[in-house]
Amino acid sequence: MPLIAKKEYLQISLVGLWIFIANGVSAASVQEQMDQSPEVKAAIIELVLANHILYDQNAVDGYGHISIRNPINPNTFFLARSVAPSLAQISDVMEFDMDGKALNGDTRVAYGERFIHSGILRNRPDINSVVHGHAASILPYGLTQGNLKPVYHMSAFLGEGTPIFEIREFAQPSPDTDMFISNPTLGQALAKTMGQKNFVLMRGHGYAAAGESIRQVVFRSVYAIQNATIQTEASKMGKVQYLTAEEAKKSQATIEKTINRPWELWSLRVGGK
Repeated sequence: MPLIAKKEYLQISLVGLWIFIANGVSAASVQEQMDQSPEVKAAIIELVLANHILYDQNAVDGYGHISIRNPINPNTFFLARSVAPSLAQISDVMEFDMDGKALNGDTRVAYGERFIHSGILRNRPDINSVVHGHAASILPYGLTQGNLKPVYHMSAFLGEGTPIFEIREFAQPSPDTDMFISNPTLGQALAKTMGQKNFVLMRGHGYAAAGESIRQVVFRSVYAIQNATIQTEASKMGKVQYLTAEEAKKSQATIEKTINRPWELWSLRVGGK
């Protein structure tokens, strides 16, 4: 459900001429867009920093990725090429349309699961950034039908619980796959499973988190993982007291006003500004 669907349009920025066509193809390379648009430059710098933070916070390892919607063209998004997140640099960033197709003639190897990002971003115009990772503490909740629910205020964005994406229900022609979201159809199915939630579990695979900004989705990824660890430990001790729906709503509204605080700390840890 792209914000601008199947319509040609012309956008003239104050600093340069930009031409976009129906499928969201940009006429300018990523570097050219950075040179001409302060918004794009800031988004990509923050995207690279987010890759390093997610690794430092154990939300990703050699695998995993984060995207950001193009701030001057909502029908495209930026994502690093296939590289370990901790090694990502500005020069690694590629641009994709909402079918997960690389733009600007970029032929570098892309993440095979870029369709996680295209699926969610296409279906959720309120979302601008997506994270996918395989944190070990998260995995049991997708394997056992256990409901990952908020146990403290920091993870209130989990709301009343997290849906689980079961790839066997959508894979064709066989339900037995390599577990990867490797095409637009599976990306669309994952997005529909997530619905209006901020987090979705992927059975036998990992998770996807969504946010209005890079900082918000990094915050959500880090604290969802912490919540999983705490919830697992608490369940060993007895009946777990989860946040009520109203507690979660109020806590989220309060805590997510402060996400710049941990972002500044995490940025310093990885050498950002």
